[in-house]
Amino acid sequence: MKRLLLAGLAFSALIMPAMAADMPIKAPPPPPTWTGLYWGVNAGGIFSSQYNITNTGTDTGPSGLGSALAIGAIPGSIQVSHSGFIGGGQIGYNWQLDPSWVWGIEADFQGTTATGSKGAVTLVNSPIVPIMGDTITTVYAYELDNLGTLRARLGWLSSPNLLWYGTAGLAYGQTKLSTSVQCPIALLPCFAESTTATSSTHTSVGWTAGAGVEWKLTPVWSVKAEYLYAALGSQHNTIVYTYGPLPGGPFTSSLTSAVQREQDNIVRFGVNYKLF
Repeated sequence: MKRLLLAGLAFSALIMPAMAADMPIKAPPPPPTWTGLYWGVNAGGIFSSQYNITNTGTDTGPSGLGSALAIGAIPGSIQVSHSGFIGGGQIGYNWQLDPSWVWGIEADFQGTTATGSKGAVTLVNSPIVPIMGDTITTVYAYELDNLGTLRARLGWLSSPNLLWYGTAGLAYGQTKLSTSVQCPIALLPCFAESTTATSSTHTSVGWTAGAGVEWKLTPVWSVKAEYLYAALGSQHNTIVYTYGPLPGGPFTSSLTSAVQREQDNIVRFGVNYKLF
């Protein structure tokens, strides 16, 4: 009996390595691929560099907004900045060129609460503008209501799950510029009204560039952090007064306020889901 048992053990020892060699080896999971269509949401903050709102004025008569501007009762320019929340969604497509490089295209659209305003109060005491001892208050406000971009992305994979990328492309946004002039005793240059105001809404177009990092949590879910710089174009509005039966009247007076260039800094975080 002992001899049979020993023989069986010896036989088992001989055939076990051969059986193990014939067993299938489980292949490691394939690395995640970044190629495909995705969409997601993002949120963050937006803040601008200081920009100038410049004023120009004209009068067709003896005094008015242009004359107030000429004597410094209305500032020739004023610096404004704005900040607020930004949030929205994005959609894009990636192509993984090889194990280390990914390029793609992405479009996004955001709503913002970015607003800023600045006022100037000036005591007027000049025979040119007959408001002796009066003050003129001008208030300027600027809003960025929404912002969209269409950008190319090029990224490098430091690991199969971690993408570092740069991005650049088109930026556009809806902006609103408001100007008001207040003359408490309602003499020139405001004349018949103690306050006059105007605003204009404009779609500004410019460019954007930035960088970010995206981490793939699963084959379909990823999170990202991103910085963008956006520069948008100019915008202006004009207040126009028509003065009636005054000495030298009737005549008109106008004040044009303009933003030459808006520059925004955006920091945001997002989540993407790969559709296929």
